[in-house]
Amino acid sequence: MAARPRSKENNVDLIMDEILTALEVIKSKLPNGELKIIQDKIESIEDAHEQLHEDLKAMEKQLLDPEDGIVVRVNKNTDFRKKKEQDDRFHAKLIDEHKELMSWKSTITKIVWILFSSVAGIIVMMLSGKMK
Repeated sequence: MAARPRSKENNVDLIMDEILTALEVIKSKLPNGELKIIQDKIESIEDAHEQLHEDLKAMEKQLLDPEDGIVVRVNKNTDFRKKKEQDDRFHAKLIDEHKELMSWKSTITKIVWILFSSVAGIIVMMLSGKMK
């Protein structure tokens, strides 16, 4: 024997009863104050995210600013150091040349004194030889 089909009204009433029962279960399980706390926390997270985004933009600008950013400063510093190293090599070369010149001068001074002494000695000998 086949079961007697239910009427459409019975089906709709049963479905409505099931939906109402499910809604009551959902309402009873929902936390009352916890939803507000969760919502507040989500809003604070959104605010923190916006602040973090602004901070990142400021840091990016500070790093990559073509006028006075950190990258530009580092490049200027590197150029300065390279120039300074070249200048230091130039100064070292000048100092070496100065030392060589001072050594040459010392040698020439000694030679001049030897020549002067010899000439003075010869003059003295000539003068002393004529006097006798």
